[in-house]
Amino acid sequence: MQTSWKCLECGKKFGVGEWACADGVSNHRVEQKEYLMDDAPTDPGHPERGGADSLRDGRTRICNMPPDKRAVNREGEVQVIPGGYVEFVRGRYATDNPELQYLLDKKGGFCTPERWAQVWLSQGQQMELERNRLAALSARLESQQNELLAQTKQRVANG
Repeated sequence: MQTSWKCLECGKKFGVGEWACADGVSNHRVEQKEYLMDDAPTDPGHPERGGADSLRDGRTRICNMPPDKRAVNREGEVQVIPGGYVEFVRGRYATDNPELQYLLDKKGGFCTPERWAQVWLSQGQQMELERNRLAALSARLESQQNELLAQTKQRVANG
């Protein structure tokens, strides 16, 4: 789990708990990170237009991200600053907020892109992705073959 970062805004290196950026109000910004959940709804009651796929669009909220914060004001009163939540849409959530990244990494339980595709994409979408992957592989192999053929022809021509 990552415990130190470098802010993209102010350039400062910082660690866990040092979330506030130079302005003292907003959090530092770091490289965006995406989290995936394999919690697709399974309600087949709402098929897609023209298809038999089940309802795949869903939202999941993880509450208390970041948690409530307590601050003591000048009069000595404890003030509670409410926490927030993160919302996964179709099992995806991306953030450049290092505090949220730290909390989500600490929570864990997320899935791989392959597992995400398996549960969130319809069979037709999965087949289309596989066709695109195979077409790219075929094009890459053809390009390599042409390159090798050109090298062989050049060697033969040079002696």
